[in-house]
Amino acid sequence: MNLSFRFARAFTILVFFVLITGFAILYFAFERATMRSAILKLEDLNTYVARRLEQDPAYDYLKFHHGQIQVKILPVDSKNFKEKIIEEKYIWNKSIQSHMNRITVTTYPLIKQKRYAITSVRYITIIENNFLMSIIMVIAWIMVFLIILTIIVSILVSKKILDPFYHAIDEIKKFSLRDNRSMELMKTETDEFKSLNRFLLKMTESSKKDYHLLEELSENTSHELQTPLASIKGKIELLMDSELSENQLITLSSMNDELDRLSSINQSLILLAKLEHFEKNDSQLINFSELLEERLLYFEDIFEIQNLTVTKDIQQEVYLNFDQNLATIVINNLINNSKRHNIENGEIAVTLTESYLQISNTGNPPTVPTEELFQRFRRGNPNQNSIGIGLALVKKILEIYDTEIFYQFENNLHITRINFVK
Repeated sequence: MNLSFRFARAFTILVFFVLITGFAILYFAFERATMRSAILKLEDLNTYVARRLEQDPAYDYLKFHHGQIQVKILPVDSKNFKEKIIEEKYIWNKSIQSHMNRITVTTYPLIKQKRYAITSVRYITIIENNFLMSIIMVIAWIMVFLIILTIIVSILVSKKILDPFYHAIDEIKKFSLRDNRSMELMKTETDEFKSLNRFLLKMTESSKKDYHLLEELSENTSHELQTPLASIKGKIELLMDSELSENQLITLSSMNDELDRLSSINQSLILLAKLEHFEKNDSQLINFSELLEERLLYFEDIFEIQNLTVTKDIQQEVYLNFDQNLATIVINNLINNSKRHNIENGEIAVTLTESYLQISNTGNPPTVPTEELFQRFRRGNPNQNSIGIGLALVKKILEIYDTEIFYQFENNLHITRINFVK
């Protein structure tokens, strides 16, 4: 749910509860105001009757007035009286078949040295259920109209207010460290969005600067490392050709192998760094069947040396949208893994269809969880001469093409499968 609809929902809930609360307050306030108004009128009536009694002690209100208001005038003992008595009582009126509120106001004026009790009574009809339901229906329709209006207005207003935010998100999606274009953010009068825009501009510029520095450092480091590695390797090979003892030759051979491993790690890490910003648009349609056959032929002599039996089931003319060099790296790494993590007189099975590539090989069970094998420097068997980057490199390349790779070990077989995207 996007922000506009969240705002609309919040405003709708707010309007709903405000209207419900307002209706309850209005209903009780109206009822209380009606009662208060009736009491004030009865008090004024008692005052009027008291003035008339001063003029005419024999004055009788009911002789001159007929209606809902009843007035009684009685003399009282001057010692037993209160200033004013107000009573409210709900009664059932049989004639109209409805409940009524009987309001009684009694005052005790002193007229010509004589105390009187003037009692005025008025009946007020309580709001009927039918009438109340009518009011509720009116309020309900008003509520529905206001809620619909609130939803429409809140969506339109929030979209207008959040337009710079959505524009900033689009710019973030377009952002690339390799692109020298600056982010084009929308001008806004909202302080929070101004702060967001300033942060995004500062962050992206800083990221580009750090990226270019890191790229330059990795390239320079790679270049500077390759030269001394090649020089050391050459000198070791010269020493190995000279007259040395067996132990010295073993030591030099071990040093040479470690240099090869270090050089391979250096090249793999550089390639991984470059893949972070590889453009898939550089790819082209390649004959994957032909490339796979070519790479298997390249490893044929190594398979014979290790006494490995290779079974092929390769469908011809399988074309994929892939970079030629990256596809070669994927195939080479998978075949290398299948021969490196194999056993003596083992087997390798290669299957290729339009839907998938699967390479399985015999071998010992992996010593680490299978889900960790695609991480850098994680090796299924630490005793093998592996740098632990091959599968991580393959996974990174396949991620560029939105392709998944799966690994499992069952029935003493290492099975690696790539499902092609159609």
